[in-house]
Amino acid sequence: MTAPSKHPQQSVLEVLSSLSYRTGELSSYLQEVAQAVSQLMQLDWSVVTFCKDDSERILASTVDLGEAADEVYSLHGSLTGTVVKTGSPLVVEDATACTDYGNAPEGYRAYLGVPLRTPAGEVLGTICSFQHQPRRFTEAEVQLAQLFAERAATAIDNYHLYQQQQQVNQRLEAEIKERQQAQIALQESEEKFRQLAENIEQVFWIRSPDGQILYLSPAFEQVWGQSCQQWLQDRSLWSAFVHPDDRSRMLESQQLEQGKVDEEYRIIRADGSIRLIRDQSFPVRDGSGTIYRIAGIAEDITERRHAEQEMGRAIAALAEVGELAAMIVHEVRNPLTTVLIGLNAIRSIDLPEAVQERLNLSLEEAERIRNLLKEILLYAKPQVLQPSELEINAFIGEILESIRMMPAISQKIDFVPAPHPVKVLADKDKLKQVFINLVDNACQALSIESVANADARITWTVEPDLTTHSVYIRIHNGGNPIPPETLPKLMKPFFTTKSCGTGLGLAIVKRIIDAHCGELMITSNEAEGTQVSIKFAIAQALS
Repeated sequence: MTAPSKHPQQSVLEVLSSLSYRTGELSSYLQEVAQAVSQLMQLDWSVVTFCKDDSERILASTVDLGEAADEVYSLHGSLTGTVVKTGSPLVVEDATACTDYGNAPEGYRAYLGVPLRTPAGEVLGTICSFQHQPRRFTEAEVQLAQLFAERAATAIDNYHLYQQQQQVNQRLEAEIKERQQAQIALQESEEKFRQLAENIEQVFWIRSPDGQILYLSPAFEQVWGQSCQQWLQDRSLWSAFVHPDDRSRMLESQQLEQGKVDEEYRIIRADGSIRLIRDQSFPVRDGSGTIYRIAGIAEDITERRHAEQEMGRAIAALAEVGELAAMIVHEVRNPLTTVLIGLNAIRSIDLPEAVQERLNLSLEEAERIRNLLKEILLYAKPQVLQPSELEINAFIGEILESIRMMPAISQKIDFVPAPHPVKVLADKDKLKQVFINLVDNACQALSIESVANADARITWTVEPDLTTHSVYIRIHNGGNPIPPETLPKLMKPFFTTKSCGTGLGLAIVKRIIDAHCGELMITSNEAEGTQVSIKFAIAQALS
């Protein structure tokens, strides 16, 4: 015996119960719906479509469409367009004979289309079924298609809600993450600020516009000699500790909260000592521009001000010493000149040899004293510059020949200019004096063995450093190295390693270079000899 065939309604219920939609897995579910419609009604082709803005996209198909499945089709003039427009089922027995409702796909004649309608009444798309041959669809078949369309519409609607919820969740997660990161950054910033405020020697403070102190860094207790906690609780303490002569002025300055305030005032500490405070404050505004906090940094500048005053007095004393030295030099030079004239006159007299030797020694010492007085006057005299823009390669080239002709210059000088023109702002005459002095020193520094060597040379180079907008002018000799303990003393006045030196040559050179805001450096060792370097700013970097 053959098994009894199932009732069509029973088959439909079994298929419907077998459909299982899982959240987020829409494609496979709609494919099952399309397959069920085609199998139950024995159709050649069924599709589930999503329709929007007069166009449709196929979500599921019982026929493999290949790349065509991803295309977007126009609803205009199609049978599906009629279903979407009317929102009602459409049955066409033969679309080639009846074209009132639109055209069917090529090769298909019978058509059954039902809308995918949500519980809210919105038409999301269609379930469309096609037959190659003409066919009449019964009311039961239309209801069957509608039943599956209802399931498909619910699935699509749920999927869209799921997608929207996912997007909302993603935005919420991104916002939460952003807030967490901002909170972490704020905490890190607050921690860095706390560590900075609590470890600086200055006092960092914050108060409200009405004068209430809200924060005092720990340095306050060291500077004021008072407890931070006590001051935070009692707002009247501030004015009580300000020196009476400064109190009214400081109270007036607190009323000027529109910009930065830089004040100096005195405080009287509990031990009776008076300290000078520099207090710099500024308003803190909210987004609307309203001042809601006043912040500032206060520091004890008592010692600094005392040091500045002492330095001022020292500078004034040095200026007086310089003027006195210049006066003494002038007073000594005149009688010294008379002495030299007299001694030179005595040289013309026929004297015994012993007397002549003493006379020559006296003349040499008198001449040395005159040179010393000349250099003392030059050192004591203020360095007044007349700067102009000099191209350093050309300037050294101009003075090089005259330097080579000087009797004291016995060594050969190799000049290595910079590869490109380099300009500096300098006093031409004073810079010439510097170079003559340094080249002369380099010649004297060469040992007797080096002088005897025909290869003994002085190298004079110009090296620009574009990273620092500077130029280095170096004078190098290969003579005996300068002892390490002597190097720091070379530029001090009256220090010399020469038997006949005054000890003012390098001191004068340093003063001239300092007046140009330059830098003088000396290095010396056994392997490389001695090198004197002058660092100047390149003129273009100053403009």
